[in-house]
Amino acid sequence: MNNNQISNHSSGIRKTKFTCLKDQQCTLNMQIRLAMQLHNSQVQTELQKKLEEVTKQLEHIIY
Repeated sequence: MNNNQISNHSSGIRKTKFTCLKDQQCTLNMQIRLAMQLHNSQVQTELQKKLEEVTKQLEHIIY
């Protein structure tokens, strides 16, 4: 593999990781909304912690 192929492969992996994290972020947001509707503060707190972790990973990819 030459440098260009490696770069393209790395870029593809990064895009896939980004897409997966964005999907997780969306899912967690929906779950948090549901927990709010059900007045389940314990689950809401746990989900918000997971959302913070996913957001940090996204920021790491972006910047």
